[in-house]
Amino acid sequence: MIKDRVFRDPVHGLIEFKGADRPIADLLETHPMQRLRRIKQMGFAWLVYPGAEHSRFGHALGAFHIAQRVTRRLDLDPQLALHVKVAALLHDIGHGPFSHAWEHVFPGHDHERWGARIVGENAELAAALEALEPGLPATLRAFWGKGYKPHFARKLVSSQLDVDRLDYLLRDGHYSGAGYATYDLDWIIHAIQIADVHTGGENPKDLVIDYRRGMYAVEQYLFARSYMYAQVYHHKTVRAAEWMFIKTLERFAQLTRQDAEPGGLPIAGAMARGAEVSVGDYLRLQDVSLTTALDAWSESAADPVLRDLAGRLVHRRLFKTFDLGDDKAAADFLWPHALQIAEARFGPAASSYLHLDTARQVGYLAAGDEELHVIDHPRYGAVTLSRLLEDMPLGQPMAAIRLVCAPELVDELRPHVEHALGRGRGRK
Repeated sequence: MIKDRVFRDPVHGLIEFKGADRPIADLLETHPMQRLRRIKQMGFAWLVYPGAEHSRFGHALGAFHIAQRVTRRLDLDPQLALHVKVAALLHDIGHGPFSHAWEHVFPGHDHERWGARIVGENAELAAALEALEPGLPATLRAFWGKGYKPHFARKLVSSQLDVDRLDYLLRDGHYSGAGYATYDLDWIIHAIQIADVHTGGENPKDLVIDYRRGMYAVEQYLFARSYMYAQVYHHKTVRAAEWMFIKTLERFAQLTRQDAEPGGLPIAGAMARGAEVSVGDYLRLQDVSLTTALDAWSESAADPVLRDLAGRLVHRRLFKTFDLGDDKAAADFLWPHALQIAEARFGPAASSYLHLDTARQVGYLAAGDEELHVIDHPRYGAVTLSRLLEDMPLGQPMAAIRLVCAPELVDELRPHVEHALGRGRGRK
């Protein structure tokens, strides 16, 4: 007999692969899924929140679990439910090391594009998917794209209110210790429905939330997400560490393009040169391989800037930040003075030690294909969530403009920062 697979999860309790879902568990044993155990879910947040060491593998299980609950609640057709659950389980397989910071250095190598390649080109995973359903790799590529019908199924995995976000807020809040990341997941699932909201088209049905039944729970979720971005994801020290990592890899890429590639990371070197990288090679990249390279560079890199940047990150000698609020005029005024100070200290490498970070989190304004509909509203009847958010603080962009710099620059920069901000107060 084939045994059921059950995972004990600190967020959801038991996550079970039983009955019709038992064959899905075979995907867990493939290399692309096991690789997610070696990629941290929250990037560099563990440098600030010691408990934030959890992996994308655990998050993938959590997204699958919520997809299970949602598909049961909506009583979806078994084939449609299978597609949603598998898409939720595999949605992160394309992530590179340290997640979104990696994509900043290597544009065009976003995790969605790599995920679509991996399900088709990794023989082990493709075979496991074909065993679940013939043609499933191609179905997943359509699911993650915009060609899958019914379209509301895709919204369950990628939208304003999807199984990905529903899990990572609770999970990241749990491991970071941020208690304000809680919301009523049970009631949100209870309030999700499929209803006819479009007219004149071949697909009238869409994902909706019943206002009277679930809007308070949705608002609680939106506030939780807002707090997590403000206090955890965009924490000043987390962002400083992310930019140090980005500056380090940008230096690596620059050296590589100058035919002076540092050793230890040949796959990233190929990406920096614009060479074609196979799925097999890409899957060798994970946090451990990057950490190993950083350790080596911090001790023996020939380039002094790369050696210095890697050493600072490895030993947690992190950059400092000046908070400029949402004063873009002050930032524009300050930047040339800050760059001049950095150039006097670091010469041609100044841009590696200074950055103007604009962490904007709109968060809830969705593209048309990600919009969530709200029904039974006492004033509007049927309305989009984005329309309701226009009158709420959560619907407005949150701006956090910060000057990120090496600690050596802080004392000299401080009076310039104070002057720039003073000009802004004078304008008001």
